[in-house]
Amino acid sequence: MGTETVDLHKRFDEALALPDDQLASALAEIRAADIAEAFTFLPDEDRSRILFALPPHTAAEVVILLDEVVQGEVVDELDTRSLTDIVAELEPDDAADVLSALPVKVADQVLEQLDDAKSDKIEELLTYDESTAGGIMTPDVIAVPGSATVGDAIERVREASENEDVHGIYLIDDASRLVGTVSLRDLVTNPLDTPLSELAEPDPVTVSVDDDQETVLQVIRKYDVPEAAVIDEHDRLIGRVTHDDVIEVAAEEAEEDLLHMAGTDVSELETHSPFEAARIRLSWLLPCMLVTMITAAVLRLGEHAFEVTLFAALAPFVPLIGAIGGNSGIQISTIIVRGFSTGDFAASRLKHVVAREWRIGVVMAPVCGVTAFLLAAMLTEWHVAAAVGFAMTAAILTAGALGIALPFIFRRIGVDPAIASGPLITTLNDMISITIFMLVALAILT
Repeated sequence: MGTETVDLHKRFDEALALPDDQLASALAEIRAADIAEAFTFLPDEDRSRILFALPPHTAAEVVILLDEVVQGEVVDELDTRSLTDIVAELEPDDAADVLSALPVKVADQVLEQLDDAKSDKIEELLTYDESTAGGIMTPDVIAVPGSATVGDAIERVREASENEDVHGIYLIDDASRLVGTVSLRDLVTNPLDTPLSELAEPDPVTVSVDDDQETVLQVIRKYDVPEAAVIDEHDRLIGRVTHDDVIEVAAEEAEEDLLHMAGTDVSELETHSPFEAARIRLSWLLPCMLVTMITAAVLRLGEHAFEVTLFAALAPFVPLIGAIGGNSGIQISTIIVRGFSTGDFAASRLKHVVAREWRIGVVMAPVCGVTAFLLAAMLTEWHVAAAVGFAMTAAILTAGALGIALPFIFRRIGVDPAIASGPLITTLNDMISITIFMLVALAILT
C-alpha cells in the first residue's frame, strides 16, 4: 500500500472518530477527489455520515467523482431529500448520469422537486442512449444570433454558470441551426461593437446527437478541439461535448475493450453476486470449451489415422502449432481493434488492412515455418519436422486471415470487435491450426 493511501486511511480514521458536529470541519480540509477515493474502502455507515456532514455542493462533487459501481451504492443509501440537494448542485449531464442509476420511481421523485428549467434539461438528456453524444453532452451552451456583437457575447458569458466551462460562443440562425463559432480569444481581442459574424469560424466541429460516444471521442481527438457541438437531424444546436466528457469516455471504452479481450464484461464489475459474475464469465468460457472439444475430436481422429509411433512423434508439436497460430491471429486482430477505437482510417478499411497485414503474414509465415522445421528436426525425424514446418506456415497464414476477418465481421453485425481479440479467436485458432497440422501430416506422412 503506497504512502499516500496509508495517509488517506489515517486521515479518515481520525476524522470519523470525531463527533458529528466536528466532522464537517475536519472534512473541509480534505479535497473532494480524496473523499471520493476513500469511499471505495469505507463502510456504508461511514459514507452516509460523510455525505450528510458535507455541504451539498461538495457532496455533489464527491458523488460525481465516484467510480460508477460505488456511486450506485452510495445514491441507493440516500433519501429523496438528500438526493435532490445533491442533484440540484450538479450540471445537467452529471445529474442525468446519477438519476439514470436510480429506480425510475425515485428518479421521478427527485425531478419533481427540482426547478422546472433544470428538470426539463435532465429529462431531455435521459431520453438519449447513455453511450451516444446525446447521452454524454451538456445542454448548457452559450448561443447567440449571428447578428450579435462581441459585447453581446461577453454579457452572455458573464451570465453563465460559474461551474460552466466556456470554450467559445456558438452562432445560430432563427431556426437554432448552428452557423458558426467564435473563440474566447477573439472576444477579448476585438472591440465590443464588432459583429460576431466577422469573427466566426463558419465550419465548427460537430457530432450528431445519435453518434456513438466512441465516434465523438475520435472526432475531438482528430480535430484537437476542446469541445464539439452536438446537433440534431435538422442541424439545430442542442448541446456540446467537452474534453472532460471524452476523457471519461476514453477510459470507459478502454476498460470495456480490455474486459472483452479477457473474456468477460463490464457488467461483472457492477454486481456483488459471485453467481452473476460467474454466469458472465461462463457465458464466454463454455462456448470456448465446446470449440476446444472439436479440437480434441480432431486429435482423436488423427490418432486413428496414423500409426501409433507416428502419432506419438507428432503429438509433442500440437501445442507449438496451436500457440503460435493463436498468437499470430491475436496480434493482427489487436492492431485492427486498436485502429477501430482510435478512428485510424487505414485500420478501419478492409482493403487497407488486407494489403498491409497479408504482406506481413507472407513474410512471417515462412520464417516461422522454417524455424519450426529446424527446431523440430532437433527432436524428431526430418519428415515429421517437415510436416511441422509446413503446418506452421499454413497455420500462420490461416490465423492471419481469421484475425483480419473477425473484427470486421463483428463490427458489421454490431458486436464489439474487441471480442475478436479475446478467448474466441484464441480458441478458434487453436482448433484450425491443429486441424491444419493433422491434414498436412496426413498428406506428407501417409
